[in-house]
Amino acid sequence: MGCSSSKTVKTKRKIQPTTATDQSEPVTDFPRLNIEDTFWEEKKQLIPDYERMKELDNYAIQASENLKNSPTALVTYLTKIAQNDLEKFRLLFRWEAQNVDYDVEGYYGNKERGDNSAEGVLKSGVAVCEGYSSLFKMLCDLAGLECESLSGASKGGDYQPGDAFQMENGKIKTDHAWNKIKINGKWYLCDCTWAAGSVDFDEEIGKMAYTRKWNEYYFISDPEMFASKHFPVDKDSGQGAPDEQYLKKPFSDLNVWSDVPMRDCPYYAFNMQTLSHDQGVIETNENEISVKVQCPYNQYLRFWTRLTDLNEKNTIPRAGRKYSDHVLSYKNSDTVTCKVRFPHAGDFTLVVGVNPLNKSEDLKSMSHMVMSYAIKNRGNTPSAVFPSGAAHDVWGANDEFLIKGFKVIGQEEPIIVSSTGKAELELELPDERQQLLAELISFSGGQSEVEGHVCGEKTDSKVKYHITLPYEGEYRFTVMAKLRDDGKYWHGANFIIRNSKAAMIDEKFPHSRSLWGPGEKFYEFDVKYTGSSKIIATDGSCQIKFSKHPDVVFLFHLEKNGEKYSDAEKCVFADSATDGSEFIFHARLPEKGFYKFDLFAKNRNEEGSYSGVGHWLLEANAAWKGEFYPSANGSWGASNHFIDLGLQLVEHKSSVIVANNGTCVITIKAPEPITTTPYLLKNDSRLPEEEKKNCLTITSSDTSISYSIKLPESGFYKFELYGTRKGATSLPYLGCWLLDSKK
Repeated sequence: MGCSSSKTVKTKRKIQPTTATDQSEPVTDFPRLNIEDTFWEEKKQLIPDYERMKELDNYAIQASENLKNSPTALVTYLTKIAQNDLEKFRLLFRWEAQNVDYDVEGYYGNKERGDNSAEGVLKSGVAVCEGYSSLFKMLCDLAGLECESLSGASKGGDYQPGDAFQMENGKIKTDHAWNKIKINGKWYLCDCTWAAGSVDFDEEIGKMAYTRKWNEYYFISDPEMFASKHFPVDKDSGQGAPDEQYLKKPFSDLNVWSDVPMRDCPYYAFNMQTLSHDQGVIETNENEISVKVQCPYNQYLRFWTRLTDLNEKNTIPRAGRKYSDHVLSYKNSDTVTCKVRFPHAGDFTLVVGVNPLNKSEDLKSMSHMVMSYAIKNRGNTPSAVFPSGAAHDVWGANDEFLIKGFKVIGQEEPIIVSSTGKAELELELPDERQQLLAELISFSGGQSEVEGHVCGEKTDSKVKYHITLPYEGEYRFTVMAKLRDDGKYWHGANFIIRNSKAAMIDEKFPHSRSLWGPGEKFYEFDVKYTGSSKIIATDGSCQIKFSKHPDVVFLFHLEKNGEKYSDAEKCVFADSATDGSEFIFHARLPEKGFYKFDLFAKNRNEEGSYSGVGHWLLEANAAWKGEFYPSANGSWGASNHFIDLGLQLVEHKSSVIVANNGTCVITIKAPEPITTTPYLLKNDSRLPEEEKKNCLTITSSDTSISYSIKLPESGFYKFELYGTRKGATSLPYLGCWLLDSKK
């Protein structure tokens, strides 16, 4: 165990293009977190303005290299801008952290350690912890500041929970050194070695390497945080020195201190509490365990976990093979849960870490590790991996998803258990216009997308996913949303579904990753729809109702089994209100099962094609047994020409007109005299002229024209009308209406 900070492993990463499953980009919608927000209370009081510290740091860093030749000149230069003792300590501490490198070869290699006296370190610029501590004390003495060197046991370097600390003649053998400084009559703890940087295993060069990186948390440290990795030892007795911890309840027993999980700066900066496993070594015969941590700052943080084999002590690196698919972490309110499945019996290390979501530049100095455990698994049965592919190790709803206003309803854990082959998941959208995509991946016999087994039912701003599971085993269910301004869909939530019984289904859903119901274009046309996007067609019959501007016109498609339905107009009657403000699609479906109803729209006088504005899922629980609709050969109701002439249909408010006892009257008002030609159709065939004369009587004036109709049979007839201003030579199409004869 050495004087360096806790070990991580560097790996060379290739730059990858941004994709919809990459969550590595910075987040800007979260509350801004500054480094001062994470200081312990006394440090906040001592440093009310962190900008001043940054000014001092810049001054210290820019000091001339030649000043190292004279300690007195160096101290004089550094302290001349200080306004108090705190600022003097800061300037000396920050200069040393910037100008002394850790002696990696002397500590980890075969090279003999250099001179670690204060003078030797100042000359060489290289030291281990003893040299850092000695030099800082010498600089403080020259500045007339009170500073003492301390030493003891540490949880740094290649330490892992459970490692034994060495004893020599009944005394604790120290492996680290640090300092305490007095400000305003009170002692505070500092560790220049760990504030200056870290020693990590670099896979590219195959050995330990030093990286200079400023760590603010080891200057005027939180005593609780400091004590988690520093155990001071009395120089005379060789035993613990609890008075040097500056805690209300200090550690006096090395073994008790050693048993605590190794906790790093973020654990204390974000006021975390361990909810499970209070000891650093976890022994288990189970193949799956859960570690829980409470964190009131959850909305600021993204958690990650890492499981690796644990190599034996004095082996570099201690962390062996990684098992990314054997760890699952998720947040629920202020609790973080890390589930671990062990790939085999043996020793492992589990690291829990965080990345602040919207952090200031200063906060980047914080270590990412929260805590680590050594796990001794004695189970004989290897566990299956968790389903892979969750973006950035995020399970459940991720932070961006939640901050945008999406909510998961009634599902506290990201694991859904099913014993029926079916599952449901409910979400709430921040706005009814929000869209989602969904993906179901099966891990039964390999990793593959399962199409046609997910239905995203939308009702206003609520979404219910209906999921059928064709195999036993585990699935990953992913919900994607537009979480940023780049127009892409990103992982918003990932769930594991455990299914113990394959579903028995008659028919799959029509494949659609998107939600059923209104799409993005729907709202651009200012169309209104209320109700569910999954519509049950009882006995094969249902209707879909929209409100719209009169100038918006619709087109529709009907699909069955992925193919466009050839007789769609006979199955769906598009009923438009006379003034064009409402539109009702009446459906009569000839087969039991699922239908896809696609809706398209455009403005009446707009050139170009229709735009897709949404699709609805129609589920017929039985086939329609009655009569189907006649074909409109276009659309029902008034044509553009009818509207342009300023004509109005009197009394009737829609495209369907009921003829009770087979009779009805259609009256049209006109601003000027018109000429018309009507036709009656039955079974898509026009009635012969003689038969039409018996059914139709026309009366007219300069301002109106009426058609009295008497139909010979029950059922559907079509009334087609052609006409224009009186005196014209051609008679354009005015529209057609459905006559429902009831005799």
